[in-house]
Amino acid sequence: MSILTIHPKDEAQEKALKTIFDAFNIKYEKELDETEHLAASDANKKALDESIQQLEAGKGIKVSFEDLWK
Repeated sequence: MSILTIHPKDEAQEKALKTIFDAFNIKYEKELDETEHLAASDANKKALDESIQQLEAGKGIKVSFEDLWK
């Protein structure tokens, strides 16, 4: 059988689709996007927030693509 990937535009649409899937006994899984995954735990969320604050304060380090794997 095929695997379909859907992209609901908002929470209401996601809820409606889940209701339809449940009514038809269709299995589905929700994957976290990268930001949701990184913010899944308090420790990760704190580290991510601190990193964003550092970048906004100009404390980031620029690395060229050529130097990335050195």
